[in-house]
Amino acid sequence: MDTYLFDGGRITKMEVDYEPACNEKIPLAKELAKKNPDAFHEAIEMMLQLEKQTRLGADMVSCSRVLVAICQICFDASNWNALNEYVTLLVRRRSQLKQAVVKMIQECCTYVDKTPNKETKLKLIDTLRSVTEGKIYVEIERARLTKTLADIKEADGDIAAAATVMEELQVETYGSMDKREKVELILEQMRLCLLKEDNVSTQIIAKKISIKFFDDPAQHDLKLKFYNLMIQLNRDTSFLNTSRHYQAIAEPSRKKAALTPVDSAATDEKKKLDDDKKKKDEDEKDKKSEAAAEPEVEVELTESQKKELTDKLVCAVIYCVLAPYDNEQSDMMAYLSKNKKLEDVPVYKEILRLFMSKELINFDTFNADFGLVLAENDMFKDATKHGKKCIAELKDRLIEHNIRIIAMYYSRLHLARMSELLNLPASRCEEYLSKLANSDTIRVKIDRPAGIIYFTTKKSASDILNNWATDVNQLMSLVNKTCHLINKEECVYSVMCAVED
Repeated sequence: MDTYLFDGGRITKMEVDYEPACNEKIPLAKELAKKNPDAFHEAIEMMLQLEKQTRLGADMVSCSRVLVAICQICFDASNWNALNEYVTLLVRRRSQLKQAVVKMIQECCTYVDKTPNKETKLKLIDTLRSVTEGKIYVEIERARLTKTLADIKEADGDIAAAATVMEELQVETYGSMDKREKVELILEQMRLCLLKEDNVSTQIIAKKISIKFFDDPAQHDLKLKFYNLMIQLNRDTSFLNTSRHYQAIAEPSRKKAALTPVDSAATDEKKKLDDDKKKKDEDEKDKKSEAAAEPEVEVELTESQKKELTDKLVCAVIYCVLAPYDNEQSDMMAYLSKNKKLEDVPVYKEILRLFMSKELINFDTFNADFGLVLAENDMFKDATKHGKKCIAELKDRLIEHNIRIIAMYYSRLHLARMSELLNLPASRCEEYLSKLANSDTIRVKIDRPAGIIYFTTKKSASDILNNWATDVNQLMSLVNKTCHLINKEECVYSVMCAVED
């Protein structure tokens, strides 16, 4: 029976089976190089001749054995220079079989951690990365070698070089790599870019990961790592996104509930119906709907894990409160307020309620009630730059909240009275009013000579359109009335002229 080889999408017929020759010569060459170190080149030459025969004969299995044997002879002889030289030579030979190259590269990858010193290790990695560049069939091996090289550079303190090396990998395009390994490498790219303080590249790389991947409870460790990196990225630039990341961590892992015996029997019956070709499409739709409707139950957590999730929820609440007010932030506060786990931390639930209420918040009272509790949180530490920023942002959010409430209840207010309500100088009140007006949070006009502030309600698009339509109708009515009066005067004038004549 003829034997065929699929090489790079082409069907290649194996001309000769060199298995007997390999069984004879490979052990002989290894024994020769082992007993007599001076016969190293003679043993390699014997293998190179056999490699040529197996390559031209398209015997992939035998060719792979020969290439691996050559690498093993060099490794046993501790001749690392020869190993680098022959790997480069064998990969570039004409009509070299791809499967044989894969076996050789995989064998050489096992030698990386067995090198005698760092210089030899780097040289071997460089050789393997150069011969695998641009070859899809060894993309996984190249990615792992690149990860090893990046770890070495990071250990040497060269973070920029490590990040540059990792960024060269387009892991998301690797079809043969496992999804988990892909995500691990992408997370490593994100981590190094953050260490390099390259936030733009980190944001771009983060978009390569689909959030749905973390729905699997088995990927919970990668989920935590991903969101912790995203928190580091957004904590100083976007409090709302940071709150969203903490919420994702605070949600416990879920697993699908086991089917009852009745359900399993029902699924067995439905599987039998797959034999009917007419109902095959309908059965597949039913299975999809059942899979989506399968109940999910929370994974049981220890007390320490529950406390950690509660701490993350607290962080989500605080960062949501610190975020500038808009529709999205308001919706997120409403969503967080419905979380039953907030009952375990009533202080933060009360803070959330205050910012959602339509009442003024007195700063002194707020500081007396919640100052000590908030001071215990790491994000409000005065010693850190981020802590100082959070304290300043909290004061701004309190003042902005009070201004929104004032704008809700007043249409006209003296500036002195507003200063009294906000406990701020008049100049500071104007600054906050201007800031909120520029962000289109409130509509306000200030009469500075009179010291009066005028608040107007923000009209919706439909109200503006209705007002415009009403004005147009009034204008057309006036035009029609004017035209009618002009025609009336003309008629009267013409009649009077006729009478006089």
